[in-house]
Amino acid sequence: MKYIVKFYIQWASLLAILSLMPAVNAQTVHIAHCMAGCPESSLPAGTGANEIVVRHLFAASINGDSGLADWIAYRVLKDSVGVASLLPRFWLEDNLLSSKSNLDQLIDNSPRIIQPDLTDREDSSYRINEIIINAEDQGRLAPMSSFAGTPYWSELNYISNLASLPNDLRVGSWSRLDQAVNELAARVGEVFVLSGPLYRIQTLATSADSLSDRPAAFFKVIAAGTQRAAFIFPQDLAQPANYCDQLSNLQIIEQETGFTLFPELQNSADEDLAVELGCKK
Repeated sequence: MKYIVKFYIQWASLLAILSLMPAVNAQTVHIAHCMAGCPESSLPAGTGANEIVVRHLFAASINGDSGLADWIAYRVLKDSVGVASLLPRFWLEDNLLSSKSNLDQLIDNSPRIIQPDLTDREDSSYRINEIIINAEDQGRLAPMSSFAGTPYWSELNYISNLASLPNDLRVGSWSRLDQAVNELAARVGEVFVLSGPLYRIQTLATSADSLSDRPAAFFKVIAAGTQRAAFIFPQDLAQPANYCDQLSNLQIIEQETGFTLFPELQNSADEDLAVELGCKK
């Protein structure tokens, strides 16, 4: 017998959800951060299996080879948005992951990550796993500003939310699109976002011939109701660039990532959400 379990709760961790489930042979888990199901891969698995980690604020698929997120899904609510300028930013291991290899691989692959000596810190007793990553080379796929109004904003400091977003992109058009999403959530009440890296972009002038350690671009797909808008941001995008100029489409992103982004979507026809995000036709 197959049980389908749905939880209508605003914030939940995967461990809390699983603890409520009956012991049965097959189960379907509905993750509130994903609209019409979380992304499903059509590509062969790599040498390391992906892990899905679900936090109160986001769900992420962590690549077993790179230790970084292949995608992150999150849901911005009207009441979750807040002022994030004074919130502390530091990186922590994600203890929901069964393996710590993600941190080991990040340290091996990037000299920008260091482990500080916390011996004399007053808060060292509860920050024993803190790592510091050069802010010029890293960023958060799920932004602080979208969740500063919640008590769980510190979860965005876990490295399961980390991406190698260049500084000019992160503080430029990427950030301005995040603000547009926040403003849209204030109007409509609920906005879903899927975001992640693109390692090989066949359709961009800056495309690489083969997979590289650093993404060639990053994608963001925004959904509200039946409307969607998809964006691709090249990693070398200049800071003043307009996010509206980065508009793409869902099919290109699915082709480049190998993911079906909305696997349970019954109606494939979508209306353009770009206008609601400030992009005039």
